[in-house]
Amino acid sequence: MPNSANSDLSRLPDPWPNKHLSRTLCINNLDWHYQISTHPSPAAKSILLIHGTGSSCHSWENILPILAQKYTVMAVDLPGHGYTTGALKEQLHIQEIAKELQALLIKLHLHTPNVIIGHSAGTNCALALALLDRSNQPELMIGLKPSLISPPSLYNFFIGPLINPIFTSTMMAHFLANSIPITGMIDKLLNSTNSDLTTSQRLQYKTLFKQINHIHGSMNFMAASNIPELLSASANLKGLMTFLVAENDPWVPQTSLQPIIQNYFPKATVIVKPGGHLFHEANPKETLQIIQSAIQQLPSKPVKEYA
Repeated sequence: MPNSANSDLSRLPDPWPNKHLSRTLCINNLDWHYQISTHPSPAAKSILLIHGTGSSCHSWENILPILAQKYTVMAVDLPGHGYTTGALKEQLHIQEIAKELQALLIKLHLHTPNVIIGHSAGTNCALALALLDRSNQPELMIGLKPSLISPPSLYNFFIGPLINPIFTSTMMAHFLANSIPITGMIDKLLNSTNSDLTTSQRLQYKTLFKQINHIHGSMNFMAASNIPELLSASANLKGLMTFLVAENDPWVPQTSLQPIIQNYFPKATVIVKPGGHLFHEANPKETLQIIQSAIQQLPSKPVKEYA
């Protein structure tokens, strides 16, 4: 697969999920880490995977390889997350992240993926990305437990105290990087999602939260969200939409989320499943069935290839 990106992956741990698909690419101050698998057929549809707050490409560990059997698939570490480095604080607003992501896609010669799939706040980024060019939007957007509501009580308990100006500072990020492994905060955080993760999956999150860059970026990203503004702007987006709602998700409760979807996206397909906030990680097979079923509703047509 031709690719103009460099392959300096020294900052990634070993092993790391789907590391053989990892690439890095510098655009201005951002040093992107992304994973990509290009399908040999020029008619294959393209899919962009966007993780949620505090996560990374690893979130798609068991989903990306299966999708790559039929499609060109790309997953990114968002600015301030995972192994994408160099993000400035002002680049961690959803709208700014969308602009930076658009620049990356253009550099890779994929201006608009056919399908964009976002988890949690990744759905918000997907919406913001689609809004940048209303004349060239994705055919399908899939939101997995989308964060389209105000933060719930669990968010305020675990994360709320960390997004004031004191805690979003670099100094505090250094402190948290050292103290989080000792306090067991990550296990408590993952338990609160009501998701049955493996020991390996938990270890991946613990590895991420040892990084100052990841902590600093995650905290500032959450502090910069403006959900009502994004929903108002997204209401008239074209293209099909599918949302997965988890019955046992305390982070994005079903009772709060479904009315929002009905109000702003009345034509969207809504699928409700028992499970928690990290449903796609705990239940990749069911998630893949939902994704593939939604894609099968789209017409076939050639797409642009990655450079």
